Amino acid sequence: MSGAASPIEILYLTHNYPRFAGDFAGAFIARLAEKTSESGRPVGVLAPHHRDANPDGIMGGVRVWRFRYGSDDQETLAYQGDLGKIQLAGRKGLAAHYRFMRSFARAAQSVATSEAPRIIHAHWWVPAGVIARKLRFSGPVIVTLHGTDMRLLRAKRWLRPLARRVLARASAITVVSSWLGSSLREMFPDVEGKLQVIPMPPNDDAFRRKESLPPSGHAPLILSVTRFTTQKRNTVFLEALALLHDQGVAFRARLIGDGPLRTQISAQIESSGLSDYVTLLKPVGQKELAAEYRAADVAVLPSVDEGFGMALVEAQMCGTVTIGVRSGGLCDIVQDGVNGLLAEPDQAADLARALQRLLSDVSLRTRLADAGWRSAVENFSTVAIVRKFGQLYDAGRAE
Repeated sequence: MSGAASPIEILYLTHNYPRFAGDFAGAFIARLAEKTSESGRPVGVLAPHHRDANPDGIMGGVRVWRFRYGSDDQETLAYQGDLGKIQLAGRKGLAAHYRFMRSFARAAQSVATSEAPRIIHAHWWVPAGVIARKLRFSGPVIVTLHGTDMRLLRAKRWLRPLARRVLARASAITVVSSWLGSSLREMFPDVEGKLQVIPMPPNDDAFRRKESLPPSGHAPLILSVTRFTTQKRNTVFLEALALLHDQGVAFRARLIGDGPLRTQISAQIESSGLSDYVTLLKPVGQKELAAEYRAADVAVLPSVDEGFGMALVEAQMCGTVTIGVRSGGLCDIVQDGVNGLLAEPDQAADLARALQRLLSDVSLRTRLADAGWRSAVENFSTVAIVRKFGQLYDAGRAE
C-alpha cells in the first residue's frame, strides 16, 4: 500500500477483502470500491487483518483499515470460509467469535467517528450488518446480501430475528440476484420498499473477449472455476464427466479452486478413471484466470442455490460459452438456449447431455458464446453496476 489518505464519503464494512494485490478474496468488493472512488464518491474499507494482508493504507486507490482480533495464529476466522457458518463449537469457538465481533465493532466505531462518512455500506448482513446496526452513526446504512448469508438464514432460523433487526436499521438493502430478492421478501416482507437487485461488478479490465483462435488440435477443454464445497456440486460435475468418458466423448477438464472437499474431489477423479483427463488447479490471480477462461471451450458452474455466479459472468466476458443449472442466481446470467445452456440441478446425466451438445456442435457453441458476451456486457459491466450503486449512494447522501 502507498499514497496519502483522503476523506471518505462511504465506509465499507466487510469480513472479506483482498489481502494483497491479486488476491481473489473479496475481489468483487474491491472492484466496486475502486470504481466507485474513481466516480467521485471516495470509499474507505474496514476489513479483518490476516498475516498475509498488507498493512493499513491505500490499496488500489482505496483507503483500507485492517482490524486485529488476535495474534497471527488466532486470526483464522476471516478468509478461511468458516466465519459465515457461525460455528460456535464450545467455549473456545464462542470466545473466538466474541473477540472477532468485539474487535470489529470497536474498529468500525473508531473509523466512523474519525472519518465521519456520509454512508456506511455493510457487505453481508452478518457480521458487517450486525456491526453497522449497533454503531453510533446517524447516517444511512446500506446492507448487501451476497448469498452465503441467505443460506445461513435458511439453515439457522434462530438467526432470523437478528437479521430482521439488521434489515430494519438499513436505509436500503441490495441483493446480487433476483432469486435472493425473492427469498428475502419471502422471509421478511417488510423489506419490499427498500430492496434492489444489483450484482457485484466483474473485473472486465481483466476478463476480456478472446480473439478467434484456430483449432488447437487438442480435445475440447471444459473449465469449472469453483470452491470445493458441497454447495458447488463438484461431485455432480465429475459424474457428468465420467458419463462423457464412458460414451467415448473426447475432452479435457480443469477445476480451479480450493476448499475443504479438495481431497475428496481428488479421490473421485482417480476412482472414476479420469486422472488422465481432469486436472485440479489452485486458485490463480484474475489475469491468469482470464487466460484460463479464454483457453476453455466451455465453462461450467453446477452450483445449487448460488447467490449470483460471478464465474459464469467472467467466462461470458471472455467469450466462452457457459453451462449453469436451474437454481439460484445462475438463472439471472444464463438463459437456456439463448446465451448458454441450463441443466437440471443435481442431475449428472442432464449436465452430461448439455456438455455433449456443446462439444459436438461448434456453431452452437459460437452462437451462444457471442450472445453470452453481449448479455454480460449489457447487464453486468462494471460501468453499469457502479452507476446503479452510485444512484443508491446519491439517494442516501440526499437523506
